[in-house]
Amino acid sequence: MSNYRELTENFLSTRSEEDFTKLFYRIKPGLTSYVYKIVKDRDIAEDIAINTLTKMWTKIEQYNPQYQITTWIYRIAFNESLGFIKRRNSKTSLDYLSDFGVEVNTGGGLHSGLEDLMLEYEQKTEQDFLNEEEELMETYEDTLNAMDGLKSMYKDIIVDRLVNGMKYDEIAIKHDISLQTVKNRIRRGKAIIAEKVSA
Repeated sequence: MSNYRELTENFLSTRSEEDFTKLFYRIKPGLTSYVYKIVKDRDIAEDIAINTLTKMWTKIEQYNPQYQITTWIYRIAFNESLGFIKRRNSKTSLDYLSDFGVEVNTGGGLHSGLEDLMLEYEQKTEQDFLNEEEELMETYEDTLNAMDGLKSMYKDIIVDRLVNGMKYDEIAIKHDISLQTVKNRIRRGKAIIAEKVSA
């Protein structure tokens, strides 16, 4: 399996969609897991990870090849995650941040909890990321196998959401079903996959 640097160098050299896709899927599992630690919502974490990796395509000129690609990408994801939390500006979200261990002052500023998490990831070596992703990919492969066994009414929607990164309303339009039906099938499909993976 190619490492981050090789994939990054290939993408920087060719700027091709093929090399971008390889780098995208190499980084995505670990990045999604990292974002989830901040936002505590799997669907939102998936969206933020995809948005972040899309910026890798559109803003690659801002990346300094002297540093790990993950340092740059995880910083973007960190800022995207903070933006989501700040937009969710309600009493519920303040309680949620408090539960996460982040202090929120009267001005709405965020203190060391999330910054410490970002610093932890910036200090990781590529081997650290590779070791983590090896564990994640094992689970990912089990998930894909479980997904293959789903009935089509669940599988098609799960694939559109988790693999293709489509939004709920886009899936509803594509399959000509209600938004609530999409949510119900995704929820049920995920439950079935979780049961199979943990069995």
